[in-house]
Formats: sequence, C-alpha cells, structure tokens
Amino acid sequence: MSKRQILAWGLGAVALVLLTAGASALITREVIESKKPAAESASVVAPATKQKITWNEPRRQAPPTPPPCNDGNIVGKVVGGLGGGLVGSQIGSGSGKTAATIGGAVGGTVLGGEYIPTENVTCR
Repeated sequence: MSKRQILAWGLGAVALVLLTAGASALITREVIESKKPAAESASVVAPATKQKITWNEPRRQAPPTPPPCNDGNIVGKVVGGLGGGLVGSQIGSGSGKTAATIGGAVGGTVLGGEYIPTENVTCR
C-alpha cells in the first residue's frame, strides 16, 4: 500500500468521524431543546377589599421528573474506536498491522469519548 493510499484512508476516516460528530451534535441539541418544559404563568388579581378569599381548587402537582440519563457517550466511543481501528489497520504489516489496528481502536475509543459530543444521544 502506498503512502498516498494510507493518507487517503486516514483523511477519509477523519472526515467520517467529523461528519458523524457534527450530525450527532445536531441531534443532541434537538433532543435537548424538545425536552425543555413550557413556561406556565398564571396570575390572580384580588379585589381591594378586606374580604377573605378561599380557593377550593386542589393544588396541581408538578409531573414527576424522569430519572437522569447518562449513556456514557457510547456513540462517541464507538465512532472513535471504529475510526481509530480503520486508521491503525492501514499502518504496518503482519503482526505489526494487528498491533497498530488494536492500538488505533483503543486510542480512537478514548479520543472519541472525550472529543465527539454525543452524550445522552441514546436516552429517550
């Protein structure tokens, strides 16, 4: 495999990771914005008398809040691992190629978990 092919594969993998990160960040932002509660406002104006006002309406309870969701940024880790493994597989030959693939996958997983913004995408 020539250096040009290795460079092309590496740039393609980086482009794939960046494209996926951008799309998942957009999806994450839309999911977060769709879960924002609508603001409720109500006001009561009492007459200017010394009359006691009694309300017989029961109090409304707030809906229960769902438990917090944390998916551990699994999407970012998987995408990073796949990209790192792909880049690592283009380096070396024989058992060195296997070691480079494993090292690339591990490094990509760590970097993908840190730098690809896909936290809580799998939470629904």
